[in-house]
Amino acid sequence: MESGEAADVAIFVVCVALFVFYNVLYYFSSTVSHLLPPSTENLWRTGKHARSLWAESMMSSPSEALLAVHTVRNLLISVAWFAAADSALIVAMLNILTNPSSITQIEEYSATDPITRGDSFMSVPVKISLALSTLFISLLLFVQSARMAVHLGFLIRVVPDSAASNSNVPFRQFTVVLTQRMNFQFSIGVRMLFAFVPLTFYAMLGTLALLISTVVLLCLMIYLDVVTSTTAAAWTMKNHEESVME
Repeated sequence: MESGEAADVAIFVVCVALFVFYNVLYYFSSTVSHLLPPSTENLWRTGKHARSLWAESMMSSPSEALLAVHTVRNLLISVAWFAAADSALIVAMLNILTNPSSITQIEEYSATDPITRGDSFMSVPVKISLALSTLFISLLLFVQSARMAVHLGFLIRVVPDSAASNSNVPFRQFTVVLTQRMNFQFSIGVRMLFAFVPLTFYAMLGTLALLISTVVLLCLMIYLDVVTSTTAAAWTMKNHEESVME
């Protein structure tokens, strides 16, 4: 193995490991909370608890069903937008993958990478296929999230009925679990779109672009995902001051 290929393998493995480790930490921080400062809270854990409370509230009476339907509709609209963007990117990547002249041009770009100098352990079509796979996985997760949202609209309305309450089916518990799973799959679908960015840079420009884009992406994700108690208090104070001024 050439030195360029060895560096390519090492950087690729490190970037993938960092991306996976951060997202495992983000979604399962209650399991590894000792790795986070005590004053740190991430949006997923807070949102997960809020969605459980929301589902319980929507199941409290039939009159709340209309609000639940509107919320589910908003989710379906978001899924539709993401799925449309996903589909457009998939078509574009397939066109590149099946066009020999595009592959040749990308290979010329990759040859200028200062780390590998064209000695990558993966060919350009394989790199593009990796990026394309994240889009397909993301699209499937969005479809599954929409499927569960459709079921959720029926379940929330059924639970308050006495017939459902007296049945042997645990509708209430099932609805809460379905709400959590629906949002989890939607969130993972968005994360797969995030992974598409550095993999595309890797396919188009080489290993250095992969390293830089991964570091930048992780910094942005940490900034947007993690909230400290100090930041939350500052936001609360700012909103309070604005409301007083109004």
